[in-house]
Amino acid sequence: MKVDLVSQVCIYCDYPVWRAWIRKYRSKFNKIILYPSRHHGVIDLETFWRDVLRETWVDPEPIDYAVQDWRQAETEPLLKHVESDWIWFSEADFFCKDWDNFFSDLEKESKKRDMMGLWNMTNFPYFHPSCLLIKTEMLNKTKKDFRAHPEINGADHFSMITKDVEKIGGLTKSIQNMGWGEDKAFHLGGLTYVYQNFKDDFSNPIGVKYPEAFRVYNQLQLQQPVDTDIEFNELAYRVDEQLRLMKISLEIDKWKDFFIL
Repeated sequence: MKVDLVSQVCIYCDYPVWRAWIRKYRSKFNKIILYPSRHHGVIDLETFWRDVLRETWVDPEPIDYAVQDWRQAETEPLLKHVESDWIWFSEADFFCKDWDNFFSDLEKESKKRDMMGLWNMTNFPYFHPSCLLIKTEMLNKTKKDFRAHPEINGADHFSMITKDVEKIGGLTKSIQNMGWGEDKAFHLGGLTYVYQNFKDDFSNPIGVKYPEAFRVYNQLQLQQPVDTDIEFNELAYRVDEQLRLMKISLEIDKWKDFFIL
């Protein structure tokens, strides 16, 4: 399976686990295509990102985030650089305990599927862009509507891609139906917002789906075999202090296998 990895990188946050994953499995991908996403944040790490991850960075386009759907506006430029038969939409808060077998399963399924990924069971279920693989040929048959649709309950970003593929008759399979339940692979959700919305008085919400997992992640991310940024490290220590004061338990043994490659 020849695949390009594409992702929007919030430059107000670092993802050392994700960068360590890319380093370890770089040979699995043809191109890695990144968009430097600029919403808001407390530290600016774009220079650091471009220095430590020297891949295909897309030149940012003028976006009015108050008006335009950010996913649509940032995904379109990424796709202009795709050269492979498959596209892997990736988010840094998708984690897996056994990446070698995960890659193996995806490779096998790619021979008989048009689309694979993490199935998000909402009132409008769809493949979630934290881990979504689709044939480039199949994506080109869709309307390429990556927007969230708040008028439809549960129709978040990328949901219409799934619906288009279903209408076309594309062959799909979720990673859950491959045997990758939440005990083996999961989407943490909300990872970026903790850092980009951080407040010194700890008044910012911790909006991740699994707070206990996040506290372990927040500590173990600083132990990855990749370069880190001092300013971001200090921010991570402050976040851990907030989590401690919130009495979020630190269950390292329960979660560490997701964050240590």
